[in-house]
Amino acid sequence: MGFFRRRTVYTFLCLLATILIGTVLVLSSISYYLSIDTAAYLTEQEVDAPFAGPRWNASEHGKVERIPRIIHQTWKSETLPPKWVNVSQGCRDMNPDYEYMLWTDASAREFIADQYSWFLDTYDGYTYPIQRADVIRYFVLHHYGGIYIDLDIGCVRPLDSLLAYPVILPRTIPVGVSNDLMFAEKGHPFMAQTIHNLVTFDHSWVLNYPTVMFSTGPMFLSAQYGLYTASHPPTPESPGGEVRILPKSLYGKNAKPDEAPHSYFTHYYGSSWHADDAAFIGFLGKWGKILMWVGLAVLVFGVIRLALAPHSKQRRYSLRRIGGYEVLMPRWKSHNGRWYLDLGWFTLPASGSATQPPSPISLTSDEESEDDVGLLPLSLDSRPLSPTPSDMSLSEPPSSPSASFSRPIVDIARNAGSRLRSLFSGESTSYEVLPTTHRPRSRRSRGVLFFLPAFFTPSQGVELPQESLSIPRRSSYPAPPEYPPDKQPAGLMPVPHISLHPRAGSSSSDDSETC
Repeated sequence: MGFFRRRTVYTFLCLLATILIGTVLVLSSISYYLSIDTAAYLTEQEVDAPFAGPRWNASEHGKVERIPRIIHQTWKSETLPPKWVNVSQGCRDMNPDYEYMLWTDASAREFIADQYSWFLDTYDGYTYPIQRADVIRYFVLHHYGGIYIDLDIGCVRPLDSLLAYPVILPRTIPVGVSNDLMFAEKGHPFMAQTIHNLVTFDHSWVLNYPTVMFSTGPMFLSAQYGLYTASHPPTPESPGGEVRILPKSLYGKNAKPDEAPHSYFTHYYGSSWHADDAAFIGFLGKWGKILMWVGLAVLVFGVIRLALAPHSKQRRYSLRRIGGYEVLMPRWKSHNGRWYLDLGWFTLPASGSATQPPSPISLTSDEESEDDVGLLPLSLDSRPLSPTPSDMSLSEPPSSPSASFSRPIVDIARNAGSRLRSLFSGESTSYEVLPTTHRPRSRRSRGVLFFLPAFFTPSQGVELPQESLSIPRRSSYPAPPEYPPDKQPAGLMPVPHISLHPRAGSSSSDDSETC
């Protein structure tokens, strides 16, 4: 697996793992904080309804109606859409002694301006009309009490037996509660908390669907339910709490016919405010779990594939530290018949064809397909017996300023005496530098020093002398004396001439020489 391909796979797997982990964390957090206690659900036995026969009377069952007999609905104008007229009229006919209040856009704004003027600026500032349709239902239930019913919800039986509870909210899927059907008594603290938190939750989430859901819609109401139940735990008198939840069996939404035989409502699923993004959200809701399992399988397969794939040889080309810099030498690297210049952190492709460039060091035929070739044969082994000033700059500093000057002078003097004795006596003597004691100090890297070959741009008026290379020394230290070949001191090696090599793939020998 090549370098670029491996990096691409690494990046893809990291992104996939981040998405999967983030999705699991978000969904788990939402499910945890919006969970509903089992005791909060109403049961068919608890509502104590006969489901047939005469109207249900609270006093006959030892209960008190806490919710006023008022049905609230909203629409743009006084004229309801034809497909919802019969649905709305059916609920009124099923509950003939209930007051009916239809809130239009004009009457809703007038009501907010008269009764809740502190909220009028927020009400007018909503981006989507559905947000104003959402908030008006909270305010009218807080001010009047009663029952709010969406136009696409029809009534199957009278609602009398549900009026004995202070607040009833329907459960929705996948988590939380819905705001398309709500029961509340007048001025209940839960509704007061809901209307006062509308300003706090007024945020834009860029898209239509999440903005509505989290600022005024079901997710907002679910958050209010979680906050309220956290601060108002159940009591022995009310083990289910003050806010009760209408289960699927009594609510009827998203239920099969045999799952809700005693439901109070039937649903026609209008969702007139949904935009295109709602379809995508619905797709994720239907296929989200399958997509997550597929993503997890791909992640596991990719990790196993990378773990079992053969790794190319990774070599570090770090030589020494010069003045606090890490020294890196470029190398030629071959992969799939293509040559690259490896600079440690990145690579540069060869400008020629996919053939091996002429290099000072060539590969043998039995080597691996991916190997590296030294660009320049640089030797750092020939060093003088005594430390030179450049070597001293690479080593650790002495423990004191006086030691940094006295020790090299003594070493130079002793080394000079040893050389003179070897000249006259003919014996080869060597002098070992006594180790210096100094305090260890950690070195910091000031950066990376690259030695790049001079073939990126053609040289203009630059000629390299064909002479032996020498390492420059500081002017404060004299150069060692040169000796004739017949009087070369014993123990000293002659300085070799380093030949200059043309750059790889160059057609010109004068402009591409480097060292």
